[in-house]
Amino acid sequence: MDADEHNQRFDYDVGDIVTESEYIIPPNRKPWTGMVVEIEIDHFELHSYIGTFENLVIIHWFKPNVTEALPASVLRMVQKAERKEEEKD
Repeated sequence: MDADEHNQRFDYDVGDIVTESEYIIPPNRKPWTGMVVEIEIDHFELHSYIGTFENLVIIHWFKPNVTEALPASVLRMVQKAERKEEEKD
């Protein structure tokens, strides 16, 4: 993972479908896909000297039927959740 990936903002929402980054997939296993079920904003302080923060994203993985909390930077968007018409700005 390079510095640019840690410096960008990951804007996941509850309901988004995500997959694992290639950085965290063990050998001989395909990436898991799951749904974001919770987000803890600015949970991790990545660079204390410059105050960069990263969200903790809780994902329910579909195939292994397990819930896991991961930093936003190790996830990749598959599909953005659609908001109902009355929820849109």
